[in-house]
Amino acid sequence: APAPGFLQVDLVAHGGPSSEGSFVHSITFTDIATGWTECLAMPFRSSLLVIHAIEKVTPLLPFPLLGINVDNGSEFLNEPMLDYCGGRGIVFTRGRPLHKNDQAWVEQKNGAIVRRLLGYERLEGAEATEAVNRLYGVARKFVNYFQPSFKLASKNRLGARIIKHYHPPQTPCERLVAM
Repeated sequence: APAPGFLQVDLVAHGGPSSEGSFVHSITFTDIATGWTECLAMPFRSSLLVIHAIEKVTPLLPFPLLGINVDNGSEFLNEPMLDYCGGRGIVFTRGRPLHKNDQAWVEQKNGAIVRRLLGYERLEGAEATEAVNRLYGVARKFVNYFQPSFKLASKNRLGARIIKHYHPPQTPCERLVAM
């Protein structure tokens, strides 16, 4: 496993049944080694807001930001983002197109944290964005310090069966302290 500081980053749309117009997006940052997760709300999808979110999250991390792995969205794959990461020595990688499992850690947290807290309804505007960010500010402590989760130790194929073995459940903080 990589050292702490290599994060997968993904956006979750809060557009409800329609993708028309402007609506809130959550950006989720999940550390691969520890599972440490930070979420922020943005009033709309924007590459400049992604960079702003990285700047807001970096001081919240209990380790230096070493690298980010993103999907193939235009909010991530653009020149300002490459310049930002390159200028700060942040390793920048992306997943393969149409391979959702390339971002399994962050996708799992999108469901376990973002969708569990906010559901699938439409959220719009600055007031909703601020309210979601207040919720994430409280939830981050619970998720990272008090909510244990399983981490895959190994996966073996036996014919058509896949047998998975897990480490004992730990919080992201416990994993970080143990490293």
